[in-house]
Order: sequence, then C-alpha cells, then structure tokens
Amino acid sequence: MKTYYPMMVNLQGKRCVVVGGGSVAERKVQGLLDGGANRVEVIAPAASSALRELAGAGSIQLVQREYREGDLQGVMLVMAATNNRQVNHEIAVLGDRLGIFVNVADLGEEGSFVTPSTVRRGELLLAVTTGGASPALAAIMKRQLARQYNECFGDYVEGLRLLRARVLSGVMNPELRTTLLRLAAEEVAEQAERNDGLVTYTENQIDEWMSRLLQAAERSK
Repeated sequence: MKTYYPMMVNLQGKRCVVVGGGSVAERKVQGLLDGGANRVEVIAPAASSALRELAGAGSIQLVQREYREGDLQGVMLVMAATNNRQVNHEIAVLGDRLGIFVNVADLGEEGSFVTPSTVRRGELLLAVTTGGASPALAAIMKRQLARQYNECFGDYVEGLRLLRARVLSGVMNPELRTTLLRLAAEEVAEQAERNDGLVTYTENQIDEWMSRLLQAAERSK
C-alpha cells in the first residue's frame, strides 16, 4: 500500500498531457483547468465533443492521433486515461523512468500520484482521497463537504484575504496580528454556519471589520 504526500502544485506554464479522449479524460482535463493549468495537451485518435469544444475555445491543445513515447518529452505530468490497459501501463513505466508525475486512471497504484475528490469555493479548496482504496467513498464525502461548505464560503475567504493584507500592512505587533486573524476566522466560521448568504466586501467594510476586531482584541486582554 502506497502512502501519499498531499501538496498544492502551481501548474501555470507547465506542460501537462492527458492521454485519452473519453469521459475519464474529460474529468482529468477539467480538473487540470480548474487547478490553473494553461498548457494542457490531450492526445487521442478520437476525442469527445466536450474536449473538441475546449480545443476550439483554445483552452487545450488537441492532438488527434495515437500516443507515442516521444509525447512525454518536456512534460511535467501525464495522466493516462485511455481504455487500453497496456497503453496506460506503458505510460506509467516511461513516466517513472523520465521522472514525470504520472496518474493512471484505471490502476491508481501504478502511478506516482492520485487526484482527490475536490470542492472549490473561491480560494477555498477542500480535498478528500482514500488513496485509491474506495473512490466511491471519496465521492460520497465530496458531496457531504459540498453541502456543508456552500458557495458563500468563497466570499468569506476572499474577505479574510483582504483583511489579512490590511492586518499585515497596518499592525506591527505579531501577537496582535495573530489575535486579529484568529478572531476574524472564528467570526467567519460562525457566519458561514448560519448561512448568511453571499457577501461582498468593500474597503469601508474591511475598515469597519478591522476596527471591530481591534476593539474585541482589546477587550480580551
């Protein structure tokens, strides 16, 4: 059994290849695009209408032919998503030899990484994986997380980002900084539990929030 190390990877400007043109490849491609990848190449003799649309829009590069060994030169990661076990295996072996991150759709343990089930709420990203033991359980937990962390969390996290920038630039005391950011996070968590709805933050609101937090921090001394 493999043990995996979780990490967030910046894929902008990195060449990512998906081999396969069906529904599984679609999901892999969409995950890469959602994760900020902007050099996604799909290699398959036939591609789904969704993949062709993405290619037509310039979101991906579509190469309609069979996979070749040379396709992995200069690649950061590859996803083997064909319906051919032998081809997927060959990609895994070559990718490992070249030091490329490899994901194998039909046999996860053969690759060097697996993709978790994710819920995105703006800058908030929640991920769950069973390491390939039970993708069905990961899917169930994803649905549970999606219900628990609704769309408003994206706005709340954006508010915390703006507030954090204000605190870091305006508060020199490290202990006070920590206190303010903790109080803000606790407040947001309570608001989200009440499901107060979608919100936007203006500069005046951030200023008022900062003042309120400073008062709360003073009272807590």
